[in-house]
Amino acid sequence: MASKLAAGTLRGVVSSGHGRLPAITAGAGAARRAAATPTVEEVPSAGAKSGGYSLGALVAVGAVGVLGGVVLEKQDARVRQLARTSGFRACCETPMTEAQKNLAGKLAGIVGNGNVKKNADMKGSRLGRGTALCLVKPGSMKEAIEVLKACVAADVAVIPQGANTALTGASVPRNAECDRPTVVLNLRRLDKILPIGPDGQHVLCFAGAGIFDLQDKLKKDFNRDSHSVLGSIFLNPSVAAGVAFGSGGTQIRKGPVFTQRALWCRVLPNGEVELINTLGLKDGGDVLSFLESRTALSTDDVDPACKDPASFPEYYKTITQIDGKVARYNADTFGIDPNRSEGKVMILATIHDTWPIPQKAKTVWVSVKDLATAHALKREVCLSSPGTMARSCEYMNREIYEATDLGGRLCVKVIDLLGMRPIGYLWEVKRFVETLPIPFASIIPEKFMWWFNNLFPASLPKALRDLGDEFDHHMLIDFAEYSQGEVDALQALLDKFVASKPEGHVKYHVCGDPHTQTRANLFRFVMAIAFRVYCTGKGMQGLSIDYAMPKNFSEYPTLPGQYPIAKRCVYSHFGCNVYHEDLVFGPDVDVEEAKHVIKHAIEDVGGKLPAEHGHGTEYHAPATTQKRWMNMDPLNVMNPGVGGTAYNRNYASSPCHACACAHTGNLAAVH
Repeated sequence: MASKLAAGTLRGVVSSGHGRLPAITAGAGAARRAAATPTVEEVPSAGAKSGGYSLGALVAVGAVGVLGGVVLEKQDARVRQLARTSGFRACCETPMTEAQKNLAGKLAGIVGNGNVKKNADMKGSRLGRGTALCLVKPGSMKEAIEVLKACVAADVAVIPQGANTALTGASVPRNAECDRPTVVLNLRRLDKILPIGPDGQHVLCFAGAGIFDLQDKLKKDFNRDSHSVLGSIFLNPSVAAGVAFGSGGTQIRKGPVFTQRALWCRVLPNGEVELINTLGLKDGGDVLSFLESRTALSTDDVDPACKDPASFPEYYKTITQIDGKVARYNADTFGIDPNRSEGKVMILATIHDTWPIPQKAKTVWVSVKDLATAHALKREVCLSSPGTMARSCEYMNREIYEATDLGGRLCVKVIDLLGMRPIGYLWEVKRFVETLPIPFASIIPEKFMWWFNNLFPASLPKALRDLGDEFDHHMLIDFAEYSQGEVDALQALLDKFVASKPEGHVKYHVCGDPHTQTRANLFRFVMAIAFRVYCTGKGMQGLSIDYAMPKNFSEYPTLPGQYPIAKRCVYSHFGCNVYHEDLVFGPDVDVEEAKHVIKHAIEDVGGKLPAEHGHGTEYHAPATTQKRWMNMDPLNVMNPGVGGTAYNRNYASSPCHACACAHTGNLAAVH
């Protein structure tokens, strides 16, 4: 088992693998640990017992680091090409073929020189970092298909990419593990959004269309809502990625992103690229030209014989049946290939249902004395029946409330002032700073945010702060009017519930003015960011876990006591019983050890990991899910290594299988 990381390095995290990590030499390092067992989410530690580095130390050491880093940057890029990140190069590692060496030029001939970047060093928003042979950005579906064909012919691995959120490391290369160079196929330029019909009840989205852009267009043009409202919406993640990862979000009526109507490519066993079309459109037999030429679609363009759903079927009925089933989770194998495919096929376009924006809405902050009461309120009010249910029902405990208050003030203020869209640009600046060739670069943004948080007052209005001080458990609930009477009916159910409890056991505050409503929602929105800032500022380690519990499970999973938890921060898409649990550990706890036991504790009571962030490189998928992915991509061209599958071509256990050299056993141990 790897030893604890030194203070000041990336700490924290991880996971979801089974059993203990295999013994690895010191040279194998952190990258091998990540390959051997899935991790959850790394949170950098700002220091050990001292509580963090001083500003003067960071500036002084950083200045020296900049000079050295600039000099070594080009050499480092060359080293990343030649050596595995574990610190050694296998003696039998196959050099690049002529086809691989010439691939960038061939791709430039397809998409243009300006849309190909060679030796692209890429970092995910949360996890993952690697160097791609090239990053290519096709501008049309036909270009995307030609790029994929060229990559298959050159025998490279391909990672389809949208906004590169990389919540679980799936959208960036894994150089140390994969036996081939990797091409990142970024589909962001395929951003067309085609409403279907005059009322926009359905919409076709090209693969690179952003969820924020879709939401904005539907609201402006049709007064309708999109299929997802996600915590990462400020990054404008792509619609196709939502399908590929089964994204969930806050709105419990809609369920996870799902569609049976799509256009996608898969790589066949003979290396050919197959185009599959279940869109259900009258496209004249040439769907690519048909879609590329349109700016909108009419109802006459839809094949009346197509009855396939474009959202999760009757999720509102599923979610109100409080039984022992899990409502939604990433390993679900239901649906056509694009659903929860996690990059094993290349999605080109999808059709989705849209929803009316409610005629009126009410946001209520409810505070209760214990978790059992929170679950009872959820069942009796928010999920009372398929016809009378809340639009969203979010939960938070005292620990995440306190961490968000201390770590999220700057972020709340910036979003409140600038709006959501500019945050994506600021996030890119943050990611750039974290990749600078200077010491402690990975903690600079969070340290900056921690220092500046103290300059701002508390984010929440006084009425909500008073509830936060008094109670340990809180719910942020949206009531919405879709037909007639839902808001009043839900309010009556809430009042009845409060009256049935002892006085002072449940209190609520209606967020009646725009300022209070905005601040309450932003407070919930920034929790994941605030947790990272809190850990860095306090010099602690963090472990983030994404899991779903059965709908009738009404307790926290009991966690093992041998690893002291300084702060157990729990927040939840409560209606779906989906949890994001952020655990704070002291600098001396071996989080690598703790994460295995914690994962098993959650699974032992019926939990499923992950719930909505995707397996990526961080979670092992069940055998049935892995088999489904392998059937989609029999040659293992697309996103190799996802969900604990093999990284090598044809799913071989080792890149050295052909020569059976001395590295075979070593490499097999870490793959």
